This record gives sequence, C-alpha cells and structure tokens, in this order.
Amino acid sequence: AVVPRASATGESAQTKAPPAALRQFPDAPAPIIEHDDVQGWTALETKLIAACASNIGDESVNARFKAVALLGASTTYEAVNELSVVEVYTQVYEGDLTTCSTIIDVHLRMLAECMIDGDWSRVANAYNKFHNLPPALKRQSLLATAAVAEAAILFTMEEYEYMVSILKEEYEKPDASDELKEEYQINLEMVAAMTKMIEEMTKNKDERDRA
Repeated sequence: AVVPRASATGESAQTKAPPAALRQFPDAPAPIIEHDDVQGWTALETKLIAACASNIGDESVNARFKAVALLGASTTYEAVNELSVVEVYTQVYEGDLTTCSTIIDVHLRMLAECMIDGDWSRVANAYNKFHNLPPALKRQSLLATAAVAEAAILFTMEEYEYMVSILKEEYEKPDASDELKEEYQINLEMVAAMTKMIEEMTKNKDERDRA
C-alpha cells in the first residue's frame, strides 16, 4: 500500500491564518484560498488509499500515485522555510508566514488531489473564489496568490528535476533495474504534475484577470 508522507505529519500545517494584507491593499485582510476550500491531508491520504485499491493491476497509475504519496504537510514546511519563497511572499503580502504557509499548503493539496483524480478542474474552481472581487483587488489577489504558490512549487520541483536528470542516463540502459526505472518514473511524474499545476494556475489567473 502507498502511505503518503502526510500520515507522518498529520494536519499540523492546517491552522487558521491570522489576517494578512496585500501590500497594494494594506487596510483589509487579503483574500486567499483557505484550508477549508480544499481537502485536508488526512482526507487526501484516505482518497489515495482508496484510489490505489480501486486501480489494483493498473500499472499506468502506479508512478503517479507513488508520486502523490511523497507530498504532505512536510512539503509545505520545507517550502515555507526556503528563503526564495519567503522573499516572493514578502514582496506581495504584509503579515507573518502563517498566510504564506496557508497559500502553499492549499496549492500542494490541490496538486495532490488533481494527481489522484487525473483531473485539473479543481484549480479553476479554487481560483473562481476571487472572481467576484472588485477588479483591482481581484487582479492583485490572483497575482499574489499565484506568485507565492508558483515559487513554492518551483522550489519543490527542483529536487525531482535533479533526480530525473541523474537517473535518465541509467534508465535508458538495457540493464537498468526495475527499482531504478520505478524511481525515475515517479520523479518524472512529479515534474510533469507540478509543471501542469503551474500551467493551470497561470491559465486561470489570466482568465480571471481579464474577466
């Protein structure tokens, strides 16, 4: 059975964020995608286990599901402690890192659920939260949210891109072991999923910005 990293960390990242403000709108709490807007890590763990059970024998989903299992609250923790991510956050928000953690965590959970389902529509559904805001606030909210989330995802993706580059040459050899091939495919799935996540964020951000 696939056991997600989330099981070791529980819901520790899911605390209610105190109000933080956009630097462009310092007098009001910044609209963000909240923890309650997406499924929590424990629910996603249950969903992943169910998906594994219902797809027994389907090798086409193995690498994707095993990649999902690498995500968890600890992934959020690592990104929030990355200076480059914090710098992006402080450029657009005024407030402590609780809001930064919230933005990153909900996007990683969206990523995990999209990977489990093979369906990326929930990104549009989440970003639709900003659609009815006043135009200037909507634009800044979308730009700021996507900027922080993208910085975190790109930071996280670096590890998997590095592993893909290291394993690729060995993977292409005829005597490559099954374990190496599996590790390569898992890392490749993660890179592909994170790239797709950023594409969906950008697409929906831009659509809402133009609306």
